[in-house]
Amino acid sequence: MLDKTNALIEKEPDFSDIEITFSHKSPSSNPFTLWNFLAPYKFRFIFALVLVAMTEMLLLVGPYLVQVAIDKAIVPKDFSVLITVAMVWVGSLFFAVIMSGIRIRFLGRLGQLLMYDLRVRVFSHLQRLSVDFFTEEKAGRLLTRMTSDIEALSNLLQTGLVNLVAQLLALFFILILLFSFNLQLTLVLLVFSAPVMFGFTFWFSRTSEKGYEVVRNRIANVLADLQESLSGMRLVISFNRMKHNVINHRNIVGDYRDANNYTSKIQATYRSGTQFITTGTSLLIFAAGFFILKDVNPSLSPEGTFTVGSLVAFNILVGRFFIPINELSGLYNEFQSGNAAVKKLADLLGTEPSVKESENAFNLKELKGDIRFNDVSFSYEDDLTVLKNISLHVEAGKTISFVGPTGAGKSTIAKLICRFYDPTSGSITLDNINLKDISLQSLHRQLGIVPQEPFLFHGTIKENILFARPDATHEEVVEACRAVGIEDMIKRLPEGLETHCHERGSSLSSGERQLLALARAFLSKPRVLILDEATSNIDQQNEAKIEKALDKLLEGRTAIIIAHRLATTRRADVIVVVDEQKLVEMGSHDELIQKKGSYFQMYETWERQEEEKREEIL
Repeated sequence: MLDKTNALIEKEPDFSDIEITFSHKSPSSNPFTLWNFLAPYKFRFIFALVLVAMTEMLLLVGPYLVQVAIDKAIVPKDFSVLITVAMVWVGSLFFAVIMSGIRIRFLGRLGQLLMYDLRVRVFSHLQRLSVDFFTEEKAGRLLTRMTSDIEALSNLLQTGLVNLVAQLLALFFILILLFSFNLQLTLVLLVFSAPVMFGFTFWFSRTSEKGYEVVRNRIANVLADLQESLSGMRLVISFNRMKHNVINHRNIVGDYRDANNYTSKIQATYRSGTQFITTGTSLLIFAAGFFILKDVNPSLSPEGTFTVGSLVAFNILVGRFFIPINELSGLYNEFQSGNAAVKKLADLLGTEPSVKESENAFNLKELKGDIRFNDVSFSYEDDLTVLKNISLHVEAGKTISFVGPTGAGKSTIAKLICRFYDPTSGSITLDNINLKDISLQSLHRQLGIVPQEPFLFHGTIKENILFARPDATHEEVVEACRAVGIEDMIKRLPEGLETHCHERGSSLSSGERQLLALARAFLSKPRVLILDEATSNIDQQNEAKIEKALDKLLEGRTAIIIAHRLATTRRADVIVVVDEQKLVEMGSHDELIQKKGSYFQMYETWERQEEEKREEIL
């Protein structure tokens, strides 16, 4: 078994010589086109085309040998010539099979290398794009780009392009042979049959082009709906929306089926039409050939300018003449599908991140954590202002908390500090350096972020904590768990830190996921810590642990806290009330209570709610 495994590995494409690098700057300013993509592999494709040309020439030896066999062996009754012709024919077929096998193997490995390169390129580009792109774009459509679109392009590269050249070469060689056999019959073929076939093919190409574009869009809709439904399965079950989802998905799949039925109908019409034209042309050639033979070689001499062998070979070539045309029509389907995939991939790869790294971006080495907002305004959309003329100073090592109603812009302030978005106007500085002048990698290395809905990747608990700092030791991971109070929880798990999380951490409670996110942030040792509703999913039993962990986590660091829970907010050095696109109030907890403004009203409401909860417990 081991020998078979090793033998299989040796046959697999070798990608070990490909170096993977990543930068926030786009590696190339050239737009993605098929030719630009294939340019680095041009000599390999030239070699493949040479193999194709040799194969096609060997396959076309057959009709010529038929003419020789009839005129030089069968009519004169020379059996030795017939044997020689048969041996040459078998030999040509043998070499054609060998050439074809080498070509298929070579192109298969080359195709896999191209797809590997493209998949890494698309994935790297997705990593480079800004947060707003993923907010606006459906995940299902992006999956389509990475799966069916790349598969369609793979089919085009591995079979479509090479077969296109193969059929064109076959057509070229066939025409040469046809003219060599008889000029008059060739003209009959080109004048009467070829225009009909080419006109029919042109109709097919124009009609199917739109059809295949619709097919590509419909499959994207299917995948997008499937992804959305699977992601929200808990909610679907909770609200008994299963039947509605099935009906909706059935309609979407039905639209995809209708698009495929349309293209299949067009293809069936074309196939049957080409077969009719091919059969009619063969009858026409036999009839015309009969009159030509009667005129130029009435004795049917094998030495005549046009012989019975020539007519038979010519008619075989007529059938071969239409094969490339029919194959080209089939290839046109692949080309349409591949072309649609190229357009969609070009559109994706041509998307520029809205947050771009400066050409001379500065790498942060040491950071104090002093943050300034200088007359900052921001809009997610042109007509929807979220923040307006915000000016704010967060001193290094201080904790500032933003409170306010939902949708006031609190989380937006945190996103601007992380540079997930750039301000519409104004500037944000970190240690008096404009965020736009800092490299994104060094900026994010100094930030620790705990979002409201922490994301856990498929893997072990330890791997998810190490996500923030892969080079951390086991002892440091254990210390991070101890710091946020989840050491006992980890010990209760079947395999401790090596326990696997299900997708998105679904095997853990929301509170446990939040605690792991805090441990991950603690391990990264950031200079600036951002807690965006980080304690919203923590129950009262764990809240005391979290409050204690936050004291240690926030020590000596600049901290930005977005919270509805005022218990978390009270520990901040400065509390900022955000409402109606601006900063309404600012000060310590005691100062804002004395002002009896917006914060005072929020605090009173919160205290009343907490009192009601305590009464319910009692």
